[in-house]
Amino acid sequence: MTSTGKDSVMFWVTIASALFGLVALVVLFVSNQLGVILALTTVILFLVAIIFYVGYVINKLIKYSYPSEFLIHSQFTKYVFSDETHVVLDSYRLIQSKKTLLPAIKWGFIWTGRNDPRISSNLQDCDGTIIKRQSVGDYDHVLLKFKKPLFYNESAVVHFHAEMTDEEKIAQPHLDVKIETPRSVVDYRVILAYKDDGYSKKAVFKKKLIKSLTPAEYEEICEVPFNPVSKSYEHVLTDPEIGYYYRLEWER
Repeated sequence: MTSTGKDSVMFWVTIASALFGLVALVVLFVSNQLGVILALTTVILFLVAIIFYVGYVINKLIKYSYPSEFLIHSQFTKYVFSDETHVVLDSYRLIQSKKTLLPAIKWGFIWTGRNDPRISSNLQDCDGTIIKRQSVGDYDHVLLKFKKPLFYNESAVVHFHAEMTDEEKIAQPHLDVKIETPRSVVDYRVILAYKDDGYSKKAVFKKKLIKSLTPAEYEEICEVPFNPVSKSYEHVLTDPEIGYYYRLEWER
């Protein structure tokens, strides 16, 4: 239902309550008992209409202030390559609901390999169905359903698990995070278990504007050393600037 439709419904509910009040006053003079019943019914309907309207206004204000329905306070992502063609991604987010009742969230992602990933979650219900993006710049996404819906301002940890194969080796060797709201910590960890003991190539950490008017290149921020013991790149981004994609990019 559109906003105009909802406003129309509320208008007619209010009018109906007023009409019930007038009817009750008229009947009160005809039959005291029937008048009391109608008067009480009118009061109850009027109170229900007020409660419904107040809830509608509050929900509308919340949606206007927080279009995404929730905030992400921190994010931890581990990207594991057991070999050059098999990848497992685990990502955790601490979120805070900004909706009166939040039963599920959409988790967006982009996988540049040919075959769709197998997606699940250890903390939420997920049937693995991938909803494809409809436009350029959008994301594929899955629905993660909470065991119990979150109320406004309630927090929870959300888990996303994806298993991917890249037999053609066409997937791009980078990990992007899009920052549209304040976030305290974004933790990147990429494990390249197949690399030999002598490997020491550094990764590059970059950023670019989300709403760039022209095709923008990523701006290099720093280099990230390879840890030969854990065979991984690790980078922690704190209080990132809003409005940027942040990318960790490495050599395949």
